[in-house]
Amino acid sequence: MRALTRLQALVEKGGFNPDQPRVPAGSPEGGQWGGGEGGGQSRRPAIGDNGGPALDPADSSKPLQKDKPGKVRAGKALAKAIARRAGPIGAVLAAIEAGQKLYDEWPSIRSYQNEPQSLAELQQHAGKKRPGYDDHHIVEQAAGSRQGFPRTDIDDMANVVSIPRYKHHEITGWYTKQNTNYGNLAPRDYLRGKSWAEHVDVGHQALRLFKVMK
Repeated sequence: MRALTRLQALVEKGGFNPDQPRVPAGSPEGGQWGGGEGGGQSRRPAIGDNGGPALDPADSSKPLQKDKPGKVRAGKALAKAIARRAGPIGAVLAAIEAGQKLYDEWPSIRSYQNEPQSLAELQQHAGKKRPGYDDHHIVEQAAGSRQGFPRTDIDDMANVVSIPRYKHHEITGWYTKQNTNYGNLAPRDYLRGKSWAEHVDVGHQALRLFKVMK
């Protein structure tokens, strides 16, 4: 309830108006807030929309400047920290408070909150390039060159799943860290010389460990 109260206060402070027109459904930008005069022109959402400061404070008539790599990395690190906060409401509040730097990371923050899904559900979305998700190979792509597995098996749709982007980053890091469950070797090193079935088994363990797969 405290979180909801804070959210309401932030929205009211930003001058939120529920009667502001939206772009009609069916258009590419359907459902977004329209112009204040009801002309149907959409704009990039603002903090505490509507009437709040633009998420990109730069003059819209000037070309957008790319952030420096350090700022981009800092923004992603902050977004990942927010994704791990307690529950979707905490993530929403923190994202509103952080503002501009998290705008592009919101799909990844939201996807991190997903409940585990079945293997079939994860496979059916592979290749669709959904915002906030990455295609993940259960048997790692590099295993093809290391182990001599055929590329057709590596790229087979049975080996590819669509998972939340930040979970993908965590799983990739997990493969490189020493693990007492694998003789104090990193899972990637443990799997050298192992069969395809063993690679699949470890891949499934990783998806369950990070609560991606049921």
